[in-house]
Amino acid sequence: MKSIYLKLVLSFIITIVLSVIITITITTLLSKDRLGDKLEPDMFRMGEEFIQLYGANGSDEAARFLSNTSFIHFSFIIVDSEYNRRVLGDRGPTLPIDKSVVDNVLRGDRFSTVESEPSNKPKPNIVGIPFIENNQKYALFVQSHPQRQISVIQDVQLIQLISVLFIGIILFAYVSTILIKPIQRLSGAMKKVGKGDYSVQVEHASSDEIGLLTKNFNQMAKELNKIETMRQEFIASVSHEIQSPLTSIKGFSKALKDNIVSEDKKQQYLTIIEKESTRLSQLSSNLLKLASLDAEHHPFHHKTYDLDEQIRHVILALEPQWTEKELEIELDLERVRIEGDEELLEQVWLNLLSNSIKYTHQSGTIEVSMASMKEGVTVSVKDTGIGIDEEDQKYIFESFYTVDKSRSLKSNGLGLAISKKIVNLHEGSISVESRINKGSTFTVFLPDKKSQST
Repeated sequence: MKSIYLKLVLSFIITIVLSVIITITITTLLSKDRLGDKLEPDMFRMGEEFIQLYGANGSDEAARFLSNTSFIHFSFIIVDSEYNRRVLGDRGPTLPIDKSVVDNVLRGDRFSTVESEPSNKPKPNIVGIPFIENNQKYALFVQSHPQRQISVIQDVQLIQLISVLFIGIILFAYVSTILIKPIQRLSGAMKKVGKGDYSVQVEHASSDEIGLLTKNFNQMAKELNKIETMRQEFIASVSHEIQSPLTSIKGFSKALKDNIVSEDKKQQYLTIIEKESTRLSQLSSNLLKLASLDAEHHPFHHKTYDLDEQIRHVILALEPQWTEKELEIELDLERVRIEGDEELLEQVWLNLLSNSIKYTHQSGTIEVSMASMKEGVTVSVKDTGIGIDEEDQKYIFESFYTVDKSRSLKSNGLGLAISKKIVNLHEGSISVESRINKGSTFTVFLPDKKSQST
């Protein structure tokens, strides 16, 4: 996985390399023009000015003038038709000049050795100019010494430095824009999430830190979207669960108030009102308990007690329900002592057994078994009820999810959600195995190193 830091370093290096390459290419072209188009014409111009000065004031005056002017770093070599030489100006080392070159200049040709190609090692250059003084032909050779070319090269190097900085800034700004774009997209997506749009997803192709951050953001957005969907479903379910009994209570209360029903019907209506009120009270209690468990504010009281006795007590408490349906209860309980919250765990067994009784057919069977082991204890509740579809099994532990879509059995779908949270508080697990019309088996595992059987 490429690090964003590595990308920045590589981008900086690539930017500098490209800047240098582009700069050298540009300044090489510029330096060709500068050396070819500037140095040579300058030397010819100085030579012509020297000829005018030489003719007007004589060689001695010209020599004194040259020693005190800007013609330093240049030598002026005068050769007559007899090949006699005289050197004026900067008396640095002069280059040898072939006789054939002197002859050509004396015949009226111009001569130049100025190189058009730049060189890191400055070399002397010579231009030759013919002139006539007092009917005598002369050849003037102007020689530039390396210091002159050094100043030209320094100018070129200054241009190179400025070009590197300028081009480097432009290239690095472009590369930075490419690197910043994913962050800008991520920032925009965060603003949308902040406004409640949890469906947003950000494209990511890189595998660096920004790519990983984007991937995690997308996952977070999906989870928030799922939570928002569950929240809306939760509100809809709560509204339905509250509205249904309230509608019944309101209707039957109005009938009783108007005194339009018989005495027998009054008792029936009062019984319904009482049941619906109890249902609302139970719903309110479950909602409060669920909220308390979600916020982890519910008091948790550890104690060591007999788990088998607790399950037997719950079965006895539910005797009116299972005897009404003529259900057969089979028990296979070891004597087990376990450490946990007795009140909360009792709620688990009550929820599981109540569901089994509710969804088991008339004259069916419910088996409750328990087995202890070194790691803890396992409690299973198996029934011969209607069973649960495989797709529904994924969601039955979520709040307000009910297998009975018609709500004919009047379940608010909170029992299993509360049971799962209680088991999780005990660091245990709860699972289900079921087949349609074959029954269901709910299994709870509670880890307890202190558990023991006799």
